[in-house]
Amino acid sequence: MILKYFLAWFGMMMLAIINGGIRDFAYKPYVGDLPAHQISTVILIALFAGYFRFLAAVWPLRSASQAWVIGGMWFLMTEAFEFGMGRFGGDSWTTLLHTYNVFAGQVWIFIPLWVLIGPYVFFRFARGR
Repeated sequence: MILKYFLAWFGMMMLAIINGGIRDFAYKPYVGDLPAHQISTVILIALFAGYFRFLAAVWPLRSASQAWVIGGMWFLMTEAFEFGMGRFGGDSWTTLLHTYNVFAGQVWIFIPLWVLIGPYVFFRFARGR
């Protein structure tokens, strides 16, 4: 099961790339950088929610601990990707860490947090039915 969810992370990455492309071409020129970032973060959280629900239906999780392991794995993969690609792309640590500054209007932190707790939320949701 862990391998399936490991591979499913790449589907999340594709959703994020598509979401970013739509942001950059559809509404960022009209609303500006920060509002576009905020809008696309909310959209990505909703897209991930739908994806998590789909995955929970296709590959039901067996336990809360399994959900937390998957969330933790996804969280680490997401952070490794973000920081790895950012540094590879030449961004400074200051620039990379700025995206986590909620007090500056940055809301990116909610993506890795959602990736962390999402599997557990949908495990609980599925158990409640």
